[in-house]
Amino acid sequence: MKLHHLRNLVAVADAGSIRGAARAQGLAQPAITRGLRDLEKELGVPLLERHGKGVSLNVYGQSFVVRARSVLLDVERGRQEIEQIKGKGEGTVNAGLSSAVFLSLVPEVYPSFRKSFPDARLSLVEGLFPALEPQLKDGSLDFYVGPRPVGELDKFYTLQLLFRNQRVVVGRKGHPLAHVRSLRELIDAEWVMTGLRQPVEVEFEEQFSVHGLPAPKSVTETLTTLPVVALLTSCDALAFLPQQWISSRIFRDSLQEIPVEEALDGPDIVLIRRSAMPLTPLAEKLAVLFERASGTPFTGRATGAAGSAV
Repeated sequence: MKLHHLRNLVAVADAGSIRGAARAQGLAQPAITRGLRDLEKELGVPLLERHGKGVSLNVYGQSFVVRARSVLLDVERGRQEIEQIKGKGEGTVNAGLSSAVFLSLVPEVYPSFRKSFPDARLSLVEGLFPALEPQLKDGSLDFYVGPRPVGELDKFYTLQLLFRNQRVVVGRKGHPLAHVRSLRELIDAEWVMTGLRQPVEVEFEEQFSVHGLPAPKSVTETLTTLPVVALLTSCDALAFLPQQWISSRIFRDSLQEIPVEEALDGPDIVLIRRSAMPLTPLAEKLAVLFERASGTPFTGRATGAAGSAV
């Protein structure tokens, strides 16, 4: 099995046709076809289904192309690593970060990394672990920094605790309920519901139930940053958000905390990477900057359950 066989398969998957794959690879169509047949012969199964509009991957192809992408990404990462070991500050680092991390750690980490590695290419993707895990698993992302995922974490990953976090009640600046100091007085308010778990209402309602309170009835659900900001700044809705939101430069003039007396649970912020694959020097430098900004030295501890280190 050769690398060009894997490249051909990935190109066909992306293009949806052998002609498109040949064009993308700068090769003749027969060369792509021969390579695919060689790969199918070695694997002992067909990988493609042919139809009038081109080709598509069958169940075998869909499974194998995930591995093919991962291999190709790791080969490219290895090439960049050699160049970085030679002293070149070039290459690409891809990190998945939650909104709380963008607000709390990136303002310190980003300028420091850029100052040291002005020629590096950074790709910073916002999201939570469940949405970003496929990219982390196939090597598209070097690491993830954000809330600790719920449930069991695959041994495929190494998890490092960066800091404990907590949520606060957040509303617009000058909110008419800014004087309130108890969740009980906020039950009849309008709420924007967001969270890590599905269904999201379970996590939301727990913030009230643990204090013996019923959940609010006026609730709007949204799971991404922009809708939350748009709603909170344009009306009198409230939300449970990581404390970093109200201390960030972006929102501190438009949002404020309503400091209720009840303790509000929030997920730990962690760094997750693949266990079996070391980071490139540049990715390692960026990861270390996140660890230092959080005040936690890197230990590389693997974890089993996502709720506790082992």
